[in-house]
Amino acid sequence: MENSLVLKEKIYETLQARFVDTDLFIVDIQVSATARINIFVDGKENITIQQCAETSRFIEEYLESNGLVGEKYWLEVSSPGLDEPFKVVQQYEKWLEKPVEILLLSGTKEIGNLKSFDNETISIEIPEQKKKKEIIPAELKTFNRADIKYTRKHFVFK
Repeated sequence: MENSLVLKEKIYETLQARFVDTDLFIVDIQVSATARINIFVDGKENITIQQCAETSRFIEEYLESNGLVGEKYWLEVSSPGLDEPFKVVQQYEKWLEKPVEILLLSGTKEIGNLKSFDNETISIEIPEQKKKKEIIPAELKTFNRADIKYTRKHFVFK
């Protein structure tokens, strides 16, 4: 099998070219020394199982026809998990105006709707809260990225 970093770069470039003019994007590619390849992709809407399967078949054909892997390797193409931290700009774009969870390096967790982000900061709106007989108004909070351990989707299951 090709050097892990080289193989990762080749897969990235190949998928980037394939995803041009689609709403799909690469979240992460992991290549281990034990011939395990995990590719995480998503879409501006949501990625379907069919799109994952098509991507898997495409990359499998690419790897094998170019002799980039040996006879034994493990390939998995999937969407990032519900609780995985954001890794690429497109994930932040997808979740604008939706609830996210931010864990600060201090251990404090903040939950609110993602309002804006850039290379330096992330802003969320903490919704109005009712505690006992007091109403705490909605609040816009901005955090320096250097103070954030992770940002990820926040779901409330009812």
